[in-house]
Amino acid sequence: MTFEKDFFIALNNWQKGWKEDPKLKLEFENKIIEACKNIPLKYKVCKDSCYRKRFIHKGDLVDIFYNNEKNEGFTSWTTDKAYAEFFKGKYKDNAVTAAIFEHKPKENEVILNINKLWECSEFEKQLKAFSIENIDDCKAIYHFKDIQGEVILNVPLKGNEIYGLTGISSPFDDICDSANISEEDRPKKFKELIDKGAYIEEITYVKGEAAKNAINNTIWQFHELLENIKDKK
Repeated sequence: MTFEKDFFIALNNWQKGWKEDPKLKLEFENKIIEACKNIPLKYKVCKDSCYRKRFIHKGDLVDIFYNNEKNEGFTSWTTDKAYAEFFKGKYKDNAVTAAIFEHKPKENEVILNINKLWECSEFEKQLKAFSIENIDDCKAIYHFKDIQGEVILNVPLKGNEIYGLTGISSPFDDICDSANISEEDRPKKFKELIDKGAYIEEITYVKGEAAKNAINNTIWQFHELLENIKDKK
């Protein structure tokens, strides 16, 4: 298997991120799907459950909880539940809550399983050769490697797939802020904590049935609100 130059560039750009620029995200989506067309199927399957943390804003509530579907195109998920739960990223002062989504991907939903790439010695060998003259197009790939357990999926967010709900503050981020650890270095540092069993467990989650009950209550409130609006017409 030969990994083309365009594949490495597309993967690097995806992992480097788009700083919440929707146009840039769409560009990266198009590039990664094109670059993955000739990638063997073994890199586009995932038999594990995948998790994604998403800050929920007021404008998201109807789609996620009431309609049970919010399509956001290609998104990064992780096979590492602990990583999804405890690494929260940037503080969101306008978020209602943060939700952990759990999804068992079907074959046609997996764009790329980055974990599988790093299990392939040929991938590492060709990446190293490519990096000799193209180091800037490899920095994000080398920075993250497989520490995030990342899988790129094309699946909508569904309210009935919420594994847990939590608040929006993060002790881990506070610690990193005080230690002047940059955001781009935090995934690696957090993975080191997980590997050592040093979870930051001050965060309180509502999980399982409690999370489902909270969602059902939200849906019921939507129904009640709609009925009240109808009655006033």
